[in-house]
Amino acid sequence: DTEVVDFSSIDVSPPAPPRSNIACGPPEFGLFYDQQIDKEMQIIESGSQLKDDVPHSEPDVITSCVESYLEQDLLQDQDNHPTRLSIPSDQQFLDPVHSFLRSSCVEVFVCGIEEEALSASGGRGRGPKPHKEGQIGLRCAYCKDVPKRRRANQAVSYPSKTAHIFESVRNYQRIHFEACECIPMELKMKHRELVSKKPSRKVHLKYIKVYFAEAACEIGVVETANGLFFGAPPNTSGEPSEKLRAIMKMAENPTALKNRQLHDLVFPKVDERVENSKFSHIASAKTREVIENCRQERAAFVYPSDFPTLSDFRFVLYHQFAPCRPTATILSRRRIKPEKLKTLSGLYCKHCAKVAHPGEENGMYFPLDLESLHDSSFFNNLTCHIMTTCKHVPLETKEALEELQNFAAEHGVITKRGAKRMFLKKLWERMSNYYSAP
Repeated sequence: DTEVVDFSSIDVSPPAPPRSNIACGPPEFGLFYDQQIDKEMQIIESGSQLKDDVPHSEPDVITSCVESYLEQDLLQDQDNHPTRLSIPSDQQFLDPVHSFLRSSCVEVFVCGIEEEALSASGGRGRGPKPHKEGQIGLRCAYCKDVPKRRRANQAVSYPSKTAHIFESVRNYQRIHFEACECIPMELKMKHRELVSKKPSRKVHLKYIKVYFAEAACEIGVVETANGLFFGAPPNTSGEPSEKLRAIMKMAENPTALKNRQLHDLVFPKVDERVENSKFSHIASAKTREVIENCRQERAAFVYPSDFPTLSDFRFVLYHQFAPCRPTATILSRRRIKPEKLKTLSGLYCKHCAKVAHPGEENGMYFPLDLESLHDSSFFNNLTCHIMTTCKHVPLETKEALEELQNFAAEHGVITKRGAKRMFLKKLWERMSNYYSAP
């Protein structure tokens, strides 16, 4: 996984200040900023209001910088936040394609009351949904006013961490950019021209990703449990921060001794167990006991060999299901001939099965193919039944699943696609061949 960057022009000396992003003010106004902040604080203490004596040359820039330093709350004035990801060092460090997307195509916006209401109601259909008012999202700058149903996919995203911003921009480039009907053709031609040019040097993708993350901090973005917000003063000096400078140096020469010493600053160590959604070492004693019992008990569809590569949550969840054959009602409702399901088993909540009367169908689930098993709505149905609907699931099992779910949300980890795909393939093979052919 490498991206190409031309390092011949890299210079970590202070770059020229930008004029297009209100988060990065020109350094020559530095003294004015300090004076204006002091004046603002004095007026706040005296209960007066600040008169408008901002110079006419850069009113929006100066106002934004003053308010950014004074406003430390997460909910800033939506009219004063930066609208682009781009910062001064982009032109020196990033390849032309990334610089083009960050400065000309992707817009930074703040979730308003309407978006929050849509999130609370669950919205309509699939797509990204913010957590609360004030959360930062990324969207296409050209179709933002178009009704949702007319937008191409990946028009809007809400990265939960700064580390996810790169993926959001890349998904926008790969899926949305060419499909969007609102992006002018001249911009699309410019993008194609930049992509077609052969860069002269290579840099590992990890440096590009961490640059995107740190660059967001440069414009005042902070991480919270509910996503990204504007809540820190932006870097208005016109110079890269110490960490951003270290990233640029390391990318230029990763093997240099001095740069290797900076590695821990740029890439802090992560707990691989947490990254793989394994939380036994930090879970409560009751949750650890539930996980250990699942490892000891025999189950029809999840085996001990699955444990190392499967998230703790899924391992415990699938342990709650037993095999079953479809009832006559299910066959009739789905219009399926019995001979098509000669060897296929469904998933039957083992707690419902213990108390069910003949013919009852509560807790039975029948995916008819691997694609159905992959469907996120099917997995959500299984989860909802075990954690909420079924009254027979032991309380300690429900609490363990809830704790594991909260750990995943707290640490911002999701099940890796490859591991999930491999397990579901195994699960489907076990289900489709569970019963012997007549």
